[in-house]
Amino acid sequence: MLPLLLPAGRCVTMGTETFMDLMRKDLSDKDFKRMMAFTAAMEPARRAAMLQFIAERETKAPAVGADAPDFKLPRLGGTELVQLSAFRGRKPVALVFGSYT
Repeated sequence: MLPLLLPAGRCVTMGTETFMDLMRKDLSDKDFKRMMAFTAAMEPARRAAMLQFIAERETKAPAVGADAPDFKLPRLGGTELVQLSAFRGRKPVALVFGSYT
């Protein structure tokens, strides 16, 4: 069983098979196989922590097509805060997450 922390601090448990079914549904076959190969090479404790992280991320993510959660960030090079919801209905917004190093 994987304990999952949900929004509002709720915690539920999910069986390993249910978790794998969720991953098979949400990942392409290629990505699922790559994830399984990657985690299979880990020590058991690290594998469990990684799967826990993935499960929490997947249960907290907004559904495809749902509004993004609102947040504020400082403008690049300044201190003024910009709120995502201020753009709702006005301009398209692209959220890009990743490493550029």
